[in-house]
Amino acid sequence: MSAPHASAPTPAPTAPAVFRKRFYTLAQARKDAAVVKKRKREARSIWGRDHRIDPQLREQIMVGVATVNACGFCTYIHQETAESVGVDLEFLAAVAGVDRSANIDDDSVVAILWAQSRAENSLGPANEALEKEFLSRFTPQQQRDLDTVLRVMHLANVTGNTLEAFVWRLRGNPVPGSRLVDELVLSVLYVAGAIPMGVKTARARGKSIPTAMREAVATIRATP
Repeated sequence: MSAPHASAPTPAPTAPAVFRKRFYTLAQARKDAAVVKKRKREARSIWGRDHRIDPQLREQIMVGVATVNACGFCTYIHQETAESVGVDLEFLAAVAGVDRSANIDDDSVVAILWAQSRAENSLGPANEALEKEFLSRFTPQQQRDLDTVLRVMHLANVTGNTLEAFVWRLRGNPVPGSRLVDELVLSVLYVAGAIPMGVKTARARGKSIPTAMREAVATIRATP
């Protein structure tokens, strides 16, 4: 008589995914947007022809902050923009957690780490040692301009994350603490701003829109 077949082990149930990203309420978004709106003229000098902040440093900070906030689409756009203004690919690899050295000066390192520290703290104070180093290296005007770059990126990132929370809701997995009305309003605002920027970035990099969309989706899926 043949030996009885051993039954296959029952697979352990998969734990449900947890949304770990920061997201906005409308009140929080209005508060952060109000500060950015008051600095519209300064932002023109930062992103415009004046280049009051070096474009490479600006994009390095934006990539670093997007990585902290885990906004996949923002990360993709600013990785592409960073490459278009000549940011060292070694730096982008370092930000992404790849063990490669980045060719970057000390002032830029301090600025990026300072911005990431504040993003981790939802725009609150940076690490005390970083804050001290930051204040010693940059003039008051540079400090304000770098703060503006941080705030603009943080606003875009967290709004993008709120859109992602809406997608989770549509898939039957609403994010605890996130409200539908906030998700709807902020999703519309994010798409209205992000899609044109994505198209502009794709054209600047010489990529077709379908190619850029495939790359963007891959980046978003890879962002935890």
